Amino acid sequence: MIDALRYEYVRLRTIRSTYWLVGVALTFQLVMSMLIAWRMSLATNPPAADDAFDIVATIGASTGLAPLFIAYILGLLGVFSTGHEYRHGMIRATLTAVPNRSHVFIAKIISTAVAAAVAALGCIAMGLASIAVFGLDLPGVGEVARLAAGTVAFTTLFTLSGLAYAALTRNQTAAVALLMLIPSLVEQIIRAVVLAIKAGSDDPRGTGGLVQILKYLPYDAGGQMYTRASIGDLLQFFGVVPFGAVGGGLVMLVFVGALLSGAYALFLRRDA
Repeated sequence: MIDALRYEYVRLRTIRSTYWLVGVALTFQLVMSMLIAWRMSLATNPPAADDAFDIVATIGASTGLAPLFIAYILGLLGVFSTGHEYRHGMIRATLTAVPNRSHVFIAKIISTAVAAAVAALGCIAMGLASIAVFGLDLPGVGEVARLAAGTVAFTTLFTLSGLAYAALTRNQTAAVALLMLIPSLVEQIIRAVVLAIKAGSDDPRGTGGLVQILKYLPYDAGGQMYTRASIGDLLQFFGVVPFGAVGGGLVMLVFVGALLSGAYALFLRRDA
């Protein structure tokens, strides 16, 4: 297992896309958090300390009106951690160097998760620094810990789902498409269809029926880990009460775990 981890560490460290993706995520976070903090500092009534930090650190995602952009950027790290090897035929070299497929797959999960988590923590630190640079009120330690934990957890799971898509499809382009479209488009289409059906029912504000599946949309549920308010809260009009941070996180964890389990089973059985 140690050999597999060393191999994955060296491989990630020598792939240019690793540096590009982490660099883009950190640069984007720095520029946007500075701009948002600067605009807040000019406001007559800037948001309260905790609210300001949440908005700056997540580039507005804490409001529920924007995606967590750093997760989408770092999610590509998960795709490339496996997709590169299939695209360039290097998976054979990997399995020759480390013949134990279980060790290879577990090492990929660990190394990818650590890289995503560290990069996400760096982005949170930049948000906090931006607050301090522009003289805004600093948030409480508890709020920093809460937001950091939720953001890191979501980003890490999001990145691992990218790894799973790449391992399932063995196609880097298809994996990128799945990673980008399922959270941003497929879940939105499902929500729109279900709500249209609910709105046309005899009891549009009832708590039962098909509408309850909206609580289990994995990426939307996982977003509860870093949002203060979510568009999902509006669904309460239709009888849907979204999960909280813990419940939503568990839904996303189960979903990503299922993806990884399927990818692992296929990785053990398929030819390289």
